[in-house]
Amino acid sequence: MRWLIGHVLQGFVGARFGQLILRPTLACSLVLLLTAGSGHAASAKEEVKLEKVSPKAYYLDQLVKGVPVVMKSFVEETGRFALDGWIPDYQEVIYPLAYLATTKELASTYLRDEQLVNAVMKGGDALRESQYEDGTIEYLKPDGTSWGRIYPPRLLAAWLETYVLLKDRLDADRRARWEKGLNLMVEGTHQQLLGKRNPRLYSGIFRSDEVPWGWGNFEVNSLSVWDGLNVFRAGQIFDRKDWQQNGQRMIHSALETLDPAFFFWPEFGGPSPSQQLEYLQAIGLYYEHSGDLAVFPYLERGVEFQIKYVYPDGSLVETVDGRSRYLAEPVHDAHYVFTQLDEGRRFVKFLVAQLSRRGTVVQFDGSLLRNLRYYHEGDEARLPIEKKSYTLSSGNKAAVRRKGPWFYALSGFTAPTTRNRWGLDRQNFVSVWHESVGLVIGGGNSKGQSEWSNFIFPRSGRLAYVPNNGEVRESQVVLTYGDNKASLDLSPESKSELRIKAALLDTTSSATGQLLLHLKAGNTCKTASGGVLSLSDRTIEITAEDSGGWVEFEGWRINLPAGSKVNFPSYPFDPEDRHGKAALSAARGILSFPLNPTTPTVTFTLNVLKP
Repeated sequence: MRWLIGHVLQGFVGARFGQLILRPTLACSLVLLLTAGSGHAASAKEEVKLEKVSPKAYYLDQLVKGVPVVMKSFVEETGRFALDGWIPDYQEVIYPLAYLATTKELASTYLRDEQLVNAVMKGGDALRESQYEDGTIEYLKPDGTSWGRIYPPRLLAAWLETYVLLKDRLDADRRARWEKGLNLMVEGTHQQLLGKRNPRLYSGIFRSDEVPWGWGNFEVNSLSVWDGLNVFRAGQIFDRKDWQQNGQRMIHSALETLDPAFFFWPEFGGPSPSQQLEYLQAIGLYYEHSGDLAVFPYLERGVEFQIKYVYPDGSLVETVDGRSRYLAEPVHDAHYVFTQLDEGRRFVKFLVAQLSRRGTVVQFDGSLLRNLRYYHEGDEARLPIEKKSYTLSSGNKAAVRRKGPWFYALSGFTAPTTRNRWGLDRQNFVSVWHESVGLVIGGGNSKGQSEWSNFIFPRSGRLAYVPNNGEVRESQVVLTYGDNKASLDLSPESKSELRIKAALLDTTSSATGQLLLHLKAGNTCKTASGGVLSLSDRTIEITAEDSGGWVEFEGWRINLPAGSKVNFPSYPFDPEDRHGKAALSAARGILSFPLNPTTPTVTFTLNVLKP
């Protein structure tokens, strides 16, 4: 990858690069924001003039509006930010609170607000008091479970910057306590990078999951990249050259793992747009603090990948993601990294427009502040996503296409399964979205669940449902399961109709085909025969024969060919739950159908009722 750095930098060093690292003074007054609307996908039809969008005004407005809510949760006696229970991560708010109270160029209503400063100081004290003797803290989840002891990367990043903002205002005793706590946490993180893992980390939980909680020797993953950033930044703050050198070494190790063909950081054998945001944030912050020119070409390529894989409403395309399922909200992290590039600045305006029209309340945390603090002004370049028709691809491994109101994604990225709880099975390779109703088909992957796979082939008494290869050809994805192949073809026929054809490419084989339907509990499902079913935790099955030919859900309808059926609910595996159990809100519907030598192809017609 070294040749790439030198080659690309030739085009960046100079006037353009100099422009990119300018730090303009923040505007002191808010401009008119977009009118916040309700609903989600339907609003995507409305045109927004991105030239009128002010991301910095949006971030500052969100921060200012968030202060009363955060301060209401502050408990003076303990220094904790908690109303209904407490976890250490809640203390991350001390960073944006400190910035609002101390940064003159903001000219915010909270400048020199002593209540905020007091809350920040006591909040830092609470962090110090929550540490064990080795600098670790308890990894508590909002559900009350403990996952052992950790060095929390995002929280450490926030505490370090809070210390920089307030260190001259801290009394000697408090400053000494903060510095000791920070140094313990940073040195523990540093030792982990060096391969000297703290045996107390995570306290031995999940022994059967093969979870690499302890990484070292500069092993790259989305957490170790944050660790590298924090160790480097702490080296600057506390004048530790060894921290700076090894933090930089960790970041450079991450740069070298960027996929040279498709520009993603691999997670469990393939891309993960959700985790790509973590890499971009950490590496982007390192670049902000270091000015290390070697980083920039990699940021550019990482951003290029990220911009491709979003729906027209700004949410991430989960179809290529081996870590996370569909989340119906526009991207709100890493905006500051995108603004390093002409295309990225336009992309940020697009994302802010989507957040504003939904009336989204962005979480008050360090990520929101970084979007404001490290925003880069500059030229913009228009994006394909602003058009009504476009195609973007990653070779023959993935493609997203928009045609009028329809948008669909195809993935050919495959990978072996893993026992690691964070790595999902790559098993679901198509998603369909419409601007009037949002996501219809797709939603991501699960783990150890054949019913979430597009095809299931019987093989020697077992089920083959995770393919070993995939290839995207135009509007088709071809999946290989050992000696068997099957395909899915998508074809928008009109603004309201799209066809999906599933086929066996070896017509002597047999398989079960499946489509993941974005059904949600709490709503109803109708059938052609007049049935109305409420979707709940009660298991339902709708067969083609009982339905009368189709099922309808929340503004869209799909036909049910002979032998097909819809089941609800199907719960995915949830890695965030100690026992992997997902909530009902995560449950989806499964449309299954037989494929065999008699019926080697099945075609579905998807209709949106009010396009």
